Amino acid sequence: MADREDAFRAPKGTNDILPPASWWWERARRRAEDIFATSGYAPVETPMFENTEVFERGVGQATEVVTKQMYTFSDLGGRSLTLRPEGTAPVVRAMLEKNLHRGALPIKLYYAGWMFRQERPQKGRYRQFFQVGIEAIGSDAARADAEVVWLGAHFIRSMGVEPTVHLNSIGHPDESCRGGYIKILVAFLDEHRDELAADDRERISTNPLRTFDSKEASTIAVMEGAPLIADHLCDACRKHFEAVQQDLRNVGIAFTLAPRLVRGLDYYTRTAFEYTAGGLGSQDAIGGGGRYDGLAEALGGPHVPGIGFALGIDRLRLAAGEPEVDQHPVDVYIVALGEDAGRRSFELATRLRTAGVGADLDLMGRGLKGQMKDADRSGARWAVILGEDEMASGNATIRDLTTGEQRTAAFDEVEAELTR
Repeated sequence: MADREDAFRAPKGTNDILPPASWWWERARRRAEDIFATSGYAPVETPMFENTEVFERGVGQATEVVTKQMYTFSDLGGRSLTLRPEGTAPVVRAMLEKNLHRGALPIKLYYAGWMFRQERPQKGRYRQFFQVGIEAIGSDAARADAEVVWLGAHFIRSMGVEPTVHLNSIGHPDESCRGGYIKILVAFLDEHRDELAADDRERISTNPLRTFDSKEASTIAVMEGAPLIADHLCDACRKHFEAVQQDLRNVGIAFTLAPRLVRGLDYYTRTAFEYTAGGLGSQDAIGGGGRYDGLAEALGGPHVPGIGFALGIDRLRLAAGEPEVDQHPVDVYIVALGEDAGRRSFELATRLRTAGVGADLDLMGRGLKGQMKDADRSGARWAVILGEDEMASGNATIRDLTTGEQRTAAFDEVEAELTR
């Protein structure tokens, strides 16, 4: 049992999102939804937990996500369930379950939600983390890849961060493409086995591509001389990748070819990409994604190509310099002195709010000075003052908090004065 001190702390690897930072989060989420929706993407919500097999089959049993990072538990019926560590496999599962792939294509969806991975917490990386992402399902066109890459970069820029786009193609698993390349890579890794870190030696037989993602200095040195997938793509994948690059150039997206970029999930095929930003240290990725043309089949469905990305909002805020954002300002703050004025202020606040005017009022019984300070902190444009003189005359004082100018209005006319 946790001791008393720990019982009142957030669990390790989680964090509370409180004002004013929470206003930035809310703005980021809404900005993402606006950008994605105006590009033809519809919102989708999937459960926070799935049958464990969705991730074992979809993400890959040999991936670190599945072998080391998932929060898996059994329910009362003995079923194995897992808190979602990523958003793509659940979306594809939902698409197959509801037969969306039998309707009009492409299926363009966006999501915003919490993901869970049991990894080492560090600044900007948590065990519970919030992602926004999109999935374009049903098209294998290079232009779909370009649209997805562009949308991610566009959203990141809209939040005040200039991303670097890293781009690669990892081909498809056939022997004529990645399948043949893997054999060449394994032969190279076997030749240098003794120079690799212990964990990376194990990857030779389970997930050799992931050696490119190693953080171990000895492995990194070896991989500098490793054969690259770019030199072994089949003609179809090479032409697809060239078309993606051309479309991105046409819309002004600068990118860096990253021949060692492989991403961490087994479902990726062809295009793989990542967004990074300066100032994040060695863990400089904001997010990324790629094409997953075999994922639907891995989950028991037919062949349905797709591409998507996910971005971490914690990482994005860190890249933006952890800005503080003014809260969404109320329009009017009602200052009331005395019980009668307090009742009147509540009535006025409810009328203004019903009319769509942001309004706040004192709930602490503060004096005039304290309430005026609160009015300034609220970001309101107007203060409506109901003091003894105002209550006696039946007129409220309306003060412009920007200019200091004042005017009066009858109680029943305040709403009209502020909404005209």
